[in-house]
Amino acid sequence: MIAVAALTALTLLVPQQLDQIVKDGTPGVEAHVNGHNHARGNAPVNGQVRIGSITKSFVAVATLQLVAGNGVELDKPVNRYVPHIKDSRITVRQVLQHTSGLPDYVMQVGVPKIADVRDRYFAPHDLLDVALSQTVRFQPGERYEYSNTNYVVAGLLIQKVTGRPVGEAIQKVITKAGLRDTYWPDQGEQRIRGRHAQAYALSDLLDPKSKVVNATELDTSAAWASGAMVSTPADVAKFYKTLLQGGLLAKPQLDEMRRTVAVDEKSAYGLGLESTKLSCGGVWWGHGGSIHGWASLGGATDGGRNAAITLTALPGTFGDDPAKKFQQVFDVMDTALCKKK
Repeated sequence: MIAVAALTALTLLVPQQLDQIVKDGTPGVEAHVNGHNHARGNAPVNGQVRIGSITKSFVAVATLQLVAGNGVELDKPVNRYVPHIKDSRITVRQVLQHTSGLPDYVMQVGVPKIADVRDRYFAPHDLLDVALSQTVRFQPGERYEYSNTNYVVAGLLIQKVTGRPVGEAIQKVITKAGLRDTYWPDQGEQRIRGRHAQAYALSDLLDPKSKVVNATELDTSAAWASGAMVSTPADVAKFYKTLLQGGLLAKPQLDEMRRTVAVDEKSAYGLGLESTKLSCGGVWWGHGGSIHGWASLGGATDGGRNAAITLTALPGTFGDDPAKKFQQVFDVMDTALCKKK
């Protein structure tokens, strides 16, 4: 009876948390929690969403599958595969773990202003060229610093080794994970294929007083291998559960993926996979993702609990406190993944 009561309390708490997120100014939120779908506001139940940097986990898995096939070596120079990177000290591992020192390209290509990127196609090498025109952030391996450039490099590596578009390698991951509503957008594709909410963003992400615009349709080539994918909360949760249970990588590669460097006192970063401490002890493994109109978080525990949540506007879009809103999202994940006694 105690276990049943605890489970009932848990199933009620997550919807209450989602209700509060909408009350606090977000137009919609959808979530998947241990087999159950939830939706509030303008979001459909388990609708398709842009998952942003959760894409990085898929790209890391595809890269590690090439490692398992002996096509790629983690601790060898990444310029074996991407000659544009001139510093031979930068390894594949450092690229996947954000310890390469490569500067981020995002600000320089105009991503903060949606009008500058919504209808524009960026070739991957264009993004890399912009990054490499900047001064390196630090020496390879010196520390962790998140940079989307790393995953543009990883995408180019996959294409070099396979001789095929990166989306084909990602599709193999999607198929192996048994995901039904996840895809890599075609070149130039701006619409979301399946049932989805309308998503909103500030016209200038750096100006909280700028106009709010509909951001649903977007060419995501400016994100490419760092954040272009579309999925659903249920698929994201299933992906991480399948990954942690050994369904996508052999144990040696999964172990490498989970070798982390510290980010802060609560989190650490592996290879496209982040660990976050739970309030009840232990950690969950997953990733977050933000892109114009959408903010997502997804992951699972070693015990098989899994969850994902997506907002239909970036925190701060409608005058809400971004730090508070992101904390609310993390609180939903903690509630979903923590075993309450």
